[in-house]
Amino acid sequence: MSRKETILKAATALFARKGFSATPTSAIAKEAGVAEGLIFHYFKSKVGILLCILEDVTERYLSGCRARLENCRTGLDAVKALIGFHFEFSAKNTDALVVLIRDVPSSLYRNSATPDQDAAYGLPRSLCIWEKCLERGRRDGSLRRDLSPRETAFIIQGMLIGISRLILLTSLEVPCLSMQATDFCVRALRPRGENEQTISKQENGKGYCK
Repeated sequence: MSRKETILKAATALFARKGFSATPTSAIAKEAGVAEGLIFHYFKSKVGILLCILEDVTERYLSGCRARLENCRTGLDAVKALIGFHFEFSAKNTDALVVLIRDVPSSLYRNSATPDQDAAYGLPRSLCIWEKCLERGRRDGSLRRDLSPRETAFIIQGMLIGISRLILLTSLEVPCLSMQATDFCVRALRPRGENEQTISKQENGKGYCK
């Protein structure tokens, strides 16, 4: 591990435990076993460390998503794979995700990176991956043809982020929801049989004011 990686690892652990604002660079240097000036050499500022954590997590998440999709035969398989990967990644990167969810202000995403930097555009790129999977499922028949890939991508990504926030930032005892989230999405996205469509039409015609 390089000295830069050592500093990044130490900073991530301290930010997760104490919070970004409450962690001075002197504490990071002590935890990493380096001179404090080396932090500014590599990262320019404490905010620079935060950006580096954001960029590192974003790139590893997106790369992991792409790798998980390589052996998927259908769009439905891709949906299952991406949901499973999200929960696996969250479990292995809890410190970094706590820091990003809790300590990275929205202005940092919008204003501190150029369009070619992954850190600022991680969420749109993740949504793009979801859109392609959903569109693929529409074409191959494994997913409903009447769904909107764009809107559905937002819904699924929002659900996954919300679950991660509950797990990482609250005192609630949130169970592992990987299988349940996968089952929920599969039931919502798979093509409906004729009987299901008939029941749905009947239910939609009941209990509403006309």
